[in-house]
Amino acid sequence: MKDTPCIRIGHLKIVDHLILGIAALQLKKSKRNLTHSTLETIAMNSWNQVCDDLTCGNIDGAFIPSPMAIQLFASGLAIKVLMFTHRSGSIIVKNRASHIKHLSDFKGKTVLIPSKFSIQHMLFHRLLSSVGLKLGAHDDNDTDVASEVVNPFLMSEMLKNDQDKDIAGFAVAEPYGSKAVYEKTAAKICLSEKLWKNHPCCVFVLKTSFIENHPEAVQEVISLFTQTGQHIEDTKNDDILFMAHNFFGQNKGITRQMLLKAGIHFDPSLLIADIDALYMIQNYMTDAMGVFKNKIDVNTLVDNSFILTALSEKNH
Repeated sequence: MKDTPCIRIGHLKIVDHLILGIAALQLKKSKRNLTHSTLETIAMNSWNQVCDDLTCGNIDGAFIPSPMAIQLFASGLAIKVLMFTHRSGSIIVKNRASHIKHLSDFKGKTVLIPSKFSIQHMLFHRLLSSVGLKLGAHDDNDTDVASEVVNPFLMSEMLKNDQDKDIAGFAVAEPYGSKAVYEKTAAKICLSEKLWKNHPCCVFVLKTSFIENHPEAVQEVISLFTQTGQHIEDTKNDDILFMAHNFFGQNKGITRQMLLKAGIHFDPSLLIADIDALYMIQNYMTDAMGVFKNKIDVNTLVDNSFILTALSEKNH
């Protein structure tokens, strides 16, 4: 008999990864079970840490931003995108202390992003471009607004301690935006869904070798994630709020606000990886932003077969 593999999945404690957090909690409480594998979730503080562990083989897969998946694949890492993990769910905020009234007031200031290879970076770039401002690196002379990569959980603290009022705001996955608003260090500019309705952000990637060696385990865990996504969509009741609170470790008021009002969706049909959306991301981040140097064939990165099977099983 084959050994039951343990699927080690890296992630951050953000709303984009709530499916993973709640699935793991339900497995722990024996409300759900896996027969072909065990699941180990590993919470990390930064995207660099997730990438390093994925590259080094310390984890089998991860919930990561879609641009990061493209970058890792382009660099030669043998991974597949098996599903989107959510749609929407990010926020752009401004620093209350910087007295910004209009987007044009961002000129000459700094904004915080969770990663160069993130949807938040792309959406902030598009937002500032709409008023003729160029978002770029600190050392780029043509830059109107400088971007700085900061771990999400540090963003609110950095705003609080910004003595020079140089930080104009940040774009981040929830609950870190709601946390800054709740603490009155930031004010909401807009939810990410206002900039791109039902936009993808994070994806679930798994090492190709794991998929090839344990296809039944992969199918089972993808089915678990789609069922969990449907459960969150259907309920969003006190039970879900309690589990989300445990996952985030945030104030209950922040958790409630973020889960009910962040515009995030976990509808399983929206979790099928959209090739056209990924091409749109790649093209914009290559042509308009210069983040990617080379383009990949996105079709070779994506494998939707497992989620399509999971959804087909659900409908029968």
